[in-house]
Amino acid sequence: MPSVTVLDIQRMSSEDGPGLRTTLFLKGCPLACRWCHNPESIAPKGQVLWHANKCIGCAGCPKSCPQKCLQFGASGVTIDRTRCTGCFTCCEHCPSGALEEKGVARDPADLCRELLKDRAYFGPQGGVTVSGGEPLMQEGTVELLRLLKSESNGAASFVALDTCGLVPEDRLRRALAHCNLVLFDLKLADSARHQEWTGIGNEQILRSLGIVSEWAHSGGGRLWIRTPIIPGATDDAENIRGICEILNGQKIGGVSAIERWELCAFNNLCTSKYESLGLVFEFKAAPLIKKEALHQLAELAANETKINALGTGMTR
Repeated sequence: MPSVTVLDIQRMSSEDGPGLRTTLFLKGCPLACRWCHNPESIAPKGQVLWHANKCIGCAGCPKSCPQKCLQFGASGVTIDRTRCTGCFTCCEHCPSGALEEKGVARDPADLCRELLKDRAYFGPQGGVTVSGGEPLMQEGTVELLRLLKSESNGAASFVALDTCGLVPEDRLRRALAHCNLVLFDLKLADSARHQEWTGIGNEQILRSLGIVSEWAHSGGGRLWIRTPIIPGATDDAENIRGICEILNGQKIGGVSAIERWELCAFNNLCTSKYESLGLVFEFKAAPLIKKEALHQLAELAANETKINALGTGMTR
């Protein structure tokens, strides 16, 4: 049985679907969104993060690395990521936890048991959200979803899948059979703009949206759309109108299977993650969107589609 490479587990989440949830973040994503809030999720293999605020300057980590890809200097630890194999030996030897491992392989059955430890807190609307990266980049995710669904006891949103849609069609269809809810990320309507900001066009994503919409129409489960509102990238009325046109095209007999459309406000709280990876975050100084501006975009989305559209996240 294929394992799944885990990035993180976030408990008591209220932002990744209805109710209280445990959110599983998996490694690997086919997109390279320039605003990515989880840059450590993009690479499919394990990675080492260095946290400057935890480092005690013992300078012992270079000696612990079998690949000799760590150096310690005046600016702290630098990692040659072209040579790092993700063995995490340095993390094991770091006395302060300044070196952190991200990307541990887990057996789906064992992982399912871990995720269900919190089920007493889920209530009738909560459950587990499997997110990423892109969770369906990993074949083992389908088995994990199956195991979780077998524990759902008929709850309407127990198993949620958060997907960007850029996934193999066969794997998507098999995964949907084990989902109660899909959170589908739809970032940009224009394929050229999608290519500019994420590294790839949106044609396959739109085909996947059709598959998920058909699944929801047939009663397979619930469907939410999520659009990140990124300053200068996705936050203009033209883009929202374009997405409205796409979503209206998914209606059957004038009826949409989309239950909710979240316009998720950008924040730069992920800046430290880029620093821990030795990367530059181009949105580091980008401000929060004004509350009224987000409200206007959500109002536009709702009026154009008749879908329950709302702005979420921090505003100014």
